[in-house]
Amino acid sequence: MRVDRARSADIAAIAAIFTECFRDSVLHHCGRLPKPLAMEDVFTLVYQTEPAAAFVARDATGTVVGYCFAPTKLSRLWIRAILGGHLCKWAWHWLSGQYGFGLYPIKVLFMNKMAFLRSALSPTYGANARILSIAVKPSWQGRGLATMLMTAADEYFRAQGVRRIRLEVRPDNIAAVKLYLHAGYKPVGSTYDSQGEWLIMIKETE
Repeated sequence: MRVDRARSADIAAIAAIFTECFRDSVLHHCGRLPKPLAMEDVFTLVYQTEPAAAFVARDATGTVVGYCFAPTKLSRLWIRAILGGHLCKWAWHWLSGQYGFGLYPIKVLFMNKMAFLRSALSPTYGANARILSIAVKPSWQGRGLATMLMTAADEYFRAQGVRRIRLEVRPDNIAAVKLYLHAGYKPVGSTYDSQGEWLIMIKETE
């Protein structure tokens, strides 16, 4: 097992891991499991915005079994989404049926992003650097891969001079909360979306 930087060729595997690990959330937001392109388009944007902030865990054959996105400037995502043509591409893929869902997810996602934006603008909860998404395939969990991915993210943050990092986690995801506490993150508050509560955790670096 090893952790290294992700490549563009890893996006499909990353999207598949996300869908497998967060199936309930995907079903809630989309009403059904979307076609793979939907998640692949999202992770393509995240990867292209800051490739150096994307890490993957691989097994002995090189297969991706986990990932972590740790952008240092989350605001770049919004800028690239608009100026990089991603929104137009997403709209075309959605309207042409390539995502496999209708209008409902668009409304849900919009309302949820507004809720997160409000909490992100709070001085108490604000931090441009994030553990944006991290997951390990269920069959590979419990082997320390998440810790390895978090360590790689920490090293990247340190090299970039980051002083404050934020993440959100469902409070009932006990294993993840324990992982983040062990990594030095502290709960500072909550935000909410249509699926329920998110625990906001912050890490201050030296």
